[in-house]
Amino acid sequence: MKFIAHRGLYDEKIGENTASAVENAFNNAFFGVEIDLRKTKDNKVVIIHDSFISRVSDGFGLVKNFTYLELLNYNFGKNNIERIPLLSNIINKYENKFFLLELKEKININELNLDSKNTYYISSFYDIYLKNIPKSSKYKKGIINYIFNSNINLNDYDFIMILDSFITDKLFDYYHKKGIEVLIYGVGKKINLNLSKKNRNKIKYII
Repeated sequence: MKFIAHRGLYDEKIGENTASAVENAFNNAFFGVEIDLRKTKDNKVVIIHDSFISRVSDGFGLVKNFTYLELLNYNFGKNNIERIPLLSNIINKYENKFFLLELKEKININELNLDSKNTYYISSFYDIYLKNIPKSSKYKKGIINYIFNSNINLNDYDFIMILDSFITDKLFDYYHKKGIEVLIYGVGKKINLNLSKKNRNKIKYII
């Protein structure tokens, strides 16, 4: 199992989804990072979870109502001043790293400007955000936690992310037999995997 830092590795000193959180994760032996993506008013892809900037910065307003240059007026750090990162600036900084990109809105694949230096998994809770992203050997795409949604066409996806408290051997086997990779994510400090040792060994990534 390889561990992926959710929104980077952040704490009381480092803000989530910041360049420092990404760097901190890689410096602390995390295999990869999960980061959230939204677009600005001028269609720049930035890394932020919420639609509003108020929880994670000293500003107020919707991300989509700001240009990228306007967002640079606000501090997204904690102990140190940090500006909202562009996805392109983050991924261009690294090589041979794993990035799990969660789309918080519809973003076209060409707007992500993904390179071949890193490994990319593209995900979302919402099928509609992934509809226009084709399957490709350059990345994998997957749905988050849509376990019981019969309207989802699994042929469109390479992987599914399932909450740790929901996973069972029966559920894992169902997706595994269909060729769908299973990723596990948790919401607490401890991941609970109700799986047999055999299936645990098949899990590649935990977020």
